[in-house]
Amino acid sequence: MIFWIAGAYFGWRWASETGPAWRHALQLLFIMLAAMSAMHLVRWWRGRHRKGEGVFEGLPLHALFLAKTALVASALAAEYLLRCWIPAQPARAVAGAGLGVAFAVIGVVLHRRHSTP
Repeated sequence: MIFWIAGAYFGWRWASETGPAWRHALQLLFIMLAAMSAMHLVRWWRGRHRKGEGVFEGLPLHALFLAKTALVASALAAEYLLRCWIPAQPARAVAGAGLGVAFAVIGVVLHRRHSTP
């Protein structure tokens, strides 16, 4: 469920931003990096103070960052390609929706892949 919420947030952020697409791609990457760093600190704190499995337990930080970078790069490329056929705002909305769905689906797949023993 958390991946769908995060996907909806990042898709909304992509679709609602104004300005050049490369700028909001960098903004999203920065937000994702900050969120991943915060989750890493939470995991460290939980592991130090109590044991418990959470949603992000066992996920390597570098694999997450590479996957998210690839998602944002794909959304950026899709938006630029869509602009050849449709106006900028609908292209941004379609790319944002695709980013949100892909983020939610790939997040679940990465979690299952790294959580199974």
